[in-house]
Amino acid sequence: MDTANYISAAITKPMGIIFEENDPDVGGIFLLSLSEGGAAEASDMLKPGDQLIAVNDQKVVGLTFDEALGAIVSAETKDTRLTIFRGPSSQLYGPTGASKAWLDEFIAKENS
Repeated sequence: MDTANYISAAITKPMGIIFEENDPDVGGIFLLSLSEGGAAEASDMLKPGDQLIAVNDQKVVGLTFDEALGAIVSAETKDTRLTIFRGPSSQLYGPTGASKAWLDEFIAKENS
């Protein structure tokens, strides 16, 4: 699996990100927009449309909006590491998407 579309960024709270839920048939959430002057925009790492796959070392792929956002809210680290997939939900969750085992390994590496 190519890691080029997977990005990890440590962002302080408040992040300045508005999240939106994907269609119910795929689940998960994506970054709808970044607040001007917010921490996420200042990082220059994240973009609208990015699919959230992990919060720190917790995989959130396919979770409901409340579950995925809850992982961010409950994160107690100074900087919260967001791991994202840059591409459409159909590519992340479709037949060409990464396997669960590959995602687990990638998230572990990003948080070590």
